[in-house]
Amino acid sequence: MADENVDLDYIVLNHEMWPGRPDLMMGVPPDGFAGASHHNVIAPVYRLGQKIQVYNTGVVAGLAGYSVFIYLKLEYQDLANILAVKEVVALHSDANGTDVTNDLGTDLGNSLGPAAVALGAMTTDYYGWFWCGGVCPEEFVPTLTGNIRTDGTLAIGSIGHGPLATPGATVGEIGLMAPAADTSTVIGYAMHADA
Repeated sequence: MADENVDLDYIVLNHEMWPGRPDLMMGVPPDGFAGASHHNVIAPVYRLGQKIQVYNTGVVAGLAGYSVFIYLKLEYQDLANILAVKEVVALHSDANGTDVTNDLGTDLGNSLGPAAVALGAMTTDYYGWFWCGGVCPEEFVPTLTGNIRTDGTLAIGSIGHGPLATPGATVGEIGLMAPAADTSTVIGYAMHADA
């Protein structure tokens, strides 16, 4: 099946797939979630696995509701398909719960484990924030506006993650998909089918 897209406004992610709860006392980082002082940095500025919850009013774009970000390490990335904004990352196969990859050869397994969405380009072995739960946080990361790539199977209801038919430099190797019964991790739900 050919790859398709779905608007991120219709995607809600389940942050409960990642261990821990958001720290409700923490606010937005001083220069935003994609700020250079703490995002895509060689040494972690926040605790790995730290979650922050924010509220989107829906005034800028998208749905009103809570969003959750998580601080992770980009352990590896596909050499041809460098991580970019709105790309799906999955848990890395090294079984460290805070290491992620956009490379199918190094992920935990097809549609296994949690997934998150990149806020922008990152360097391998660097640390930064990823969107992991709730509604799309467009008010806090305007570059998340628009579509995310799917494998063409996404319907209204539960979503998983898996390989794309035609990966590329702007879409990566992993996309959203309809979860396979009993073999896929459900990472959230879609309120609109892909097209």
